Amino acid sequence: MIEWIKENSIAFTIAVILHLLFIGALLFNWEYDKPKQIVLKQGDVIQTTAVDANSFNAKIEQIEQQKKAEQQRKAAEARKKKALKEKKHREELKRKEEQKRKKAEAARKKEQQRKAALLKEKKLKEQKLKEKKLREKKLKEKKRKEAEKKAAEEKRKKEQARKKAEAQKAEEKKRKEAEQKRIAEQKRKEEQRRKAEAEKKRQAELRRQQERERAERERLSRGIVNKYVALIAQKIERNWRQPLDAPRNLQCKIDIRLRSTGEVVSVKIAESSGNASFDRSVETAVRRASPLPVPKDSVIFKEFEVMRLRFEPGSH
Repeated sequence: MIEWIKENSIAFTIAVILHLLFIGALLFNWEYDKPKQIVLKQGDVIQTTAVDANSFNAKIEQIEQQKKAEQQRKAAEARKKKALKEKKHREELKRKEEQKRKKAEAARKKEQQRKAALLKEKKLKEQKLKEKKLREKKLKEKKRKEAEKKAAEEKRKKEQARKKAEAQKAEEKKRKEAEQKRIAEQKRKEEQRRKAEAEKKRQAELRRQQERERAERERLSRGIVNKYVALIAQKIERNWRQPLDAPRNLQCKIDIRLRSTGEVVSVKIAESSGNASFDRSVETAVRRASPLPVPKDSVIFKEFEVMRLRFEPGSH
């Protein structure tokens, strides 16, 4: 029991206080409501009601629940009042904000109207100034044109007099220049004829000289070409091995593609000898002979880039 009291000391204390208060209230009410002293006679029976602990605790719990319900009701009313107050406060803030916004909107519209009025006034002034400048410009232009017209008329008259005098001088000058031009033209034509004859002779001599040089170059070039063709044929023949099944006195024509170094790029039979073994032996000989002897002159080498060679063993 003592342990329970220690663990629930607060509840026990509250219960004791409430019991004492309740007993005191009962005693107070009993003494206060007593109208007169009751005298018991012998043989009288007094009926009383016993109050047990369970009923007493239930009464206490009921009082506490009523008190708690009252506290909750008051708390709910307080929250409701607070919420209503906050709602009114928000509405007041919203109303003030709306008033502030309307005031700012009115000020903005008023400022816009003021600026629009100033702009309109400015444009009106600018338009008047522009119209004034335009009138002044037109008047100035009119005076300028009149002055120019007068000056032009005077100039035209002077120009007419000058042109008339110049026309007379020009006519005389033209006649003299025509005569001089006729004489100069005769001299020019004569000079052209003489130069043309001299150029014709020079060109004819140049063509003869070029023809001689070309013939000499062709002769030399052909000699070089023939020399290298013979050297190529000889080198191929040195690298040729006659097949056992090929008869003698065969010949074929081969197409050879060369690099500037003489290396063989490709070789193929252009005209067959009629004997496949002989043709293959010639192709093999060409590849064995690579690089072939070629001229260093790039112009002459063009004859050897793609060349056709008649291969006839024993003819070189």
